[in-house]
Amino acid sequence: MKWTAEEIAGLERFYRGNLINSVTGFKSLNLLGSISSDGKFNLAVFTQVMHLGANPPLLGILFRPVVPGMHSLKNIRETGALTLNHVLVGEEEMAHWTSARWEESEFDAVGFEPELLEAYPAPFVKGARVKMGLRAEQEIPLEINGTTMLIARLQYLEVPDDCLQPDGFADLLKAGTVAGLGLDGYVSGSELRRFTYARTSERPGLI
Repeated sequence: MKWTAEEIAGLERFYRGNLINSVTGFKSLNLLGSISSDGKFNLAVFTQVMHLGANPPLLGILFRPVVPGMHSLKNIRETGALTLNHVLVGEEEMAHWTSARWEESEFDAVGFEPELLEAYPAPFVKGARVKMGLRAEQEIPLEINGTTMLIARLQYLEVPDDCLQPDGFADLLKAGTVAGLGLDGYVSGSELRRFTYARTSERPGLI
């Protein structure tokens, strides 16, 4: 199939959403933990997380337009704190159900156990092998579609020793991390190859 911009705009809403969300490729999959100003825990599955820089260590997190029943961004605005927890193979269905509009905490509704670490206010997911604690730094509203880009600074990081390579590379496949595809697809894979830093002086004889 081929579509022009006008044809894409004319696609049925859910078909267009699934198409555009999946064609962009595999995404990082995280459970975002937050806490309200009155101490209530919240947990939500997120695929819109991206690396923005390593010095200082910054991540970008894209939030859909806030509607009643969505608490993550509201909580972050109140406390400035959030966590990101990688989803493990076998937990993708539980993670998926955190996206429902629960009245109670998603921890209680779905079955993940909260964990507080290093005197950090927002809850982590107990048992997650890769954990990040972050502090909100800046919000950038995207007026074109009503979403919000949150820039957050890394405050705490936990990666299993057996998943770290000597140069700092985190082997997330070994950690059992699941990736997201589209709005409701979950995948795990296998590493193809790693390459050395690309320098023109060391270019191999490529065809």
